[in-house]
Amino acid sequence: MTLSVNEIAKAVSALKVTGNSNLFAEQMILKAATSAVLPNSIYFDLKRFKDPENAISRMYNLGVRIFVVTKSFNDFNNLDNATFIFVDNINKAINQYINYVVNNFKGTIISTPNRNGKCCVKDWMTKLLSINNKVFATTKYINELDFLENVSNINNSYDYAICEIPDNYNFTSIATIEQLDHVDYNEEEFSLDFRFNENNGIINLTQANVKNKYSIQIPFCDTIHAEDAARCLCYLVKQNIYNKEIHNSIFEKLEIPDPLIKMRQADFNIGIVSCFSTKNNIYSICKCFDFMARQHQFNSLTAVITKPDFETLSEDEFFNKLFFCANGCGISKIVFIGYYKQIPHNDNIKITKYDTIQDYIDNFDEKNNINGGILLKGVEYSDFADAFDFFHTGNHDTVLEVNLNALKHNLNYYRALLKPETKMIAMVKANCYGSGNFQIANMLENNSVDYLCVAFAEEGITLRRANIKMPIMVMNYDGRNYKQLINYYLEPVLFSCSRTLKLIEILKERHIKNYPVHIKLDTGMHRSGFMTHELEEFCNIVNQNKDTIKIVSMFTHFVAADDNQEDEFSLTQVNRFTEMANTICQKTGLNPMRHICNSVGIERFTDYQFNMVRLGIGLYGVAYEVTDKLMGISKWKTNIVQIKNIPMTETVGYNRRGKITRNSRIALIPVGYADGLNRKFGNRNLEVEINGKRAQIIGNICMDMCMVDITDIECKAGDEVVIFDTNNKLIEMANSISTIPYEILTGISPRVARVYVE
Repeated sequence: MTLSVNEIAKAVSALKVTGNSNLFAEQMILKAATSAVLPNSIYFDLKRFKDPENAISRMYNLGVRIFVVTKSFNDFNNLDNATFIFVDNINKAINQYINYVVNNFKGTIISTPNRNGKCCVKDWMTKLLSINNKVFATTKYINELDFLENVSNINNSYDYAICEIPDNYNFTSIATIEQLDHVDYNEEEFSLDFRFNENNGIINLTQANVKNKYSIQIPFCDTIHAEDAARCLCYLVKQNIYNKEIHNSIFEKLEIPDPLIKMRQADFNIGIVSCFSTKNNIYSICKCFDFMARQHQFNSLTAVITKPDFETLSEDEFFNKLFFCANGCGISKIVFIGYYKQIPHNDNIKITKYDTIQDYIDNFDEKNNINGGILLKGVEYSDFADAFDFFHTGNHDTVLEVNLNALKHNLNYYRALLKPETKMIAMVKANCYGSGNFQIANMLENNSVDYLCVAFAEEGITLRRANIKMPIMVMNYDGRNYKQLINYYLEPVLFSCSRTLKLIEILKERHIKNYPVHIKLDTGMHRSGFMTHELEEFCNIVNQNKDTIKIVSMFTHFVAADDNQEDEFSLTQVNRFTEMANTICQKTGLNPMRHICNSVGIERFTDYQFNMVRLGIGLYGVAYEVTDKLMGISKWKTNIVQIKNIPMTETVGYNRRGKITRNSRIALIPVGYADGLNRKFGNRNLEVEINGKRAQIIGNICMDMCMVDITDIECKAGDEVVIFDTNNKLIEMANSISTIPYEILTGISPRVARVYVE
């Protein structure tokens, strides 16, 4: 909503206003790390934990000119034409601003439930209402701040605003929205009857008070999506806007929306980012631009856009906003597919047009896109099906889908357990515990983690080549690749005198001074690390070479932090570590940072955070105890490729190990032990999930395939099969073959494509 500075000041109960009072704002920004800034934005200086110190300057450089700050803020002298609105409390000001926007919206605001991780109701209501109305719909949000930024874009050019309500609020209360129209039903108002066949369903609805009956067909044969469609029908009926001729044809063609931004590696060493949603408007596109801006591994960024939705904007307004945001996000090329009108020129962005996606493919220049990122942004997958085939992004049906939002949630959970001054190292060894490498590292760098840690120099080099700039600690090195380690400014862990001397020798040959290193102390693990009797020799080496190496930190590793029966030994380790670290400080006069806590230690030994902690498996969603405080970040999934009816006299798989005792339906799925599915899971030792029901693996697991018993499950070829998607299922899998979740995760083969979603 467009608000003048004076209106904003009144809305947020400003203490004072300085600067240009002639400005106006259309969108609020709450996240300091964003790059997707539209013209006429207002930034609320929320000062969240680990926000950049220069957040105001960063926003100003991206084009923001209105800032809401607390009364203690005083650093604004060098920002020309900027307006500062001073308030007593930022959280309260955010709440007041949003409520002002909502209360001044003249249309109808509709709230929809956030169910099953999908936004079906919101998406379908948008389609159903857009026939005769201008409809604003919130885009997919990661957290409450995203949602509030979305809501701030409501304006009186729309007839309806459809908001998918967050589960909880940390920064503000939006009761104003919650009290408005809900897309839902109850048994007192409506009675529903669902009938399904193999390919679709019928919903019969009776309105209780007037006995009116309605019937629609939907392209789903499961109760969950049928209930969501019923919610939409009930709302239309209740508001007396249901039109059988118009709406029934829409219900018949409903699709399950997937507005997530997805990224995967493709041919030509290109990263493909895709997002398909009903509303391909300026806000949805700019959200994707922001995601692209956070991918440091790309040398260039290209956006391929089809079916842009101008909504209530004129074409000139749309392109002005689009180019403004694209410049801030570093998008250098924009390709429009099927848009025939004149597009304004932009000095910083190369703009091209093609009639079809095939024309774009035919003219694709491989040389100018190597190591680049390409965004495919449209309304539905079919808009870019030919492009996916060309880039070969879907050769293998089996993928590991990594949820970056869940990763951020886990990071913030552990951060909340730390003192504000405690630094954090994120463990990204073994391809981020099987989840990927630079994609995860990008997220961690963008979220102000202090250090990354890898096992071997090669892993660190991969991250550096992907433009990861933050400090990287290397746990293990073999002494042969010091020069490569130094070339990429990786920080080695020293755990023996001989290797310390070797590193110093090479540093001196190169005339390098104050090179950062870390010291591993052995307090009971008896893996790598200095023993107590080695400290005197090590300290002598340090004292003789203080201008060559700089000890950044000293650390040790808990042996059994997850075993409360070994807490006495864990505390013994703390004491040993403290004594050894004190010895080094006394003998060298240095005082490096100290750290001992791993993921479990962060939760269980809060008094021993020292200066820094190391977050490992907890980041990826696995805690020492089963908990709902963490989110599983990975979903290992595939699809059914064939279904067979097998009589009870037959067997399934190698060596006839798949015994069946009744006439059965067997599904073939393309995942085997070469993909990391351990052979021990065969012969009914693992259940996968199909359409919400569990199906046992039958027979021996093959190299590339396995078979599952679907006798009692309604499903067809092409349906999704989930191997695991929750912490509980991952732990259950590990326990069933007497191993740990680490082994399951790190054992997933590189040929299983990693797809990153946000």
